[in-house]
Amino acid sequence: MNASDRGAVALRRARPQDRPALIRLMGALNEFEAAIEENRADASAAEGHLDWVQSEIERLGGVTLVAELQGAVAGFLCYTFEEDPGTFVRPERRRHALIWDISVAEEARGQGVGQALLDAAEEEARTAGVGEIRLYVLEVNSRARRIYEEAGYRNYERLMSKRL
Repeated sequence: MNASDRGAVALRRARPQDRPALIRLMGALNEFEAAIEENRADASAAEGHLDWVQSEIERLGGVTLVAELQGAVAGFLCYTFEEDPGTFVRPERRRHALIWDISVAEEARGQGVGQALLDAAEEEARTAGVGEIRLYVLEVNSRARRIYEEAGYRNYERLMSKRL
């Protein structure tokens, strides 16, 4: 994907020089999730998690997209291409894109950054021949769930948990 302009939001693939901004945004995401879910790591895990996600992108195929506002990184989204195991899903429907992380800087929220990232990921997945894109969202993250539902995402499966 070349840099493109969707209103004031410019989208492109991540570059090595984006790393500090990606770590900062991943840290903000970690802090937010740690505040609403007790098992989540804080910002100190951001760099390690980003490295792990990038290694999964290299292994499985996928992309880290970056959104800019006025030339500054304002958000990112990472996704991979995956395939459902086994035979419980029809073969032609097994391959899908999976969004791992999406983070928008606090000061950029409400300006269409997240929606532009979702739209770009969906467009790239379609171009790659994938007919479905999935994501995980914490059940307690009602704001994110609402945003995803407004973007057309629906529950596919429900992962349930019981703390022991």
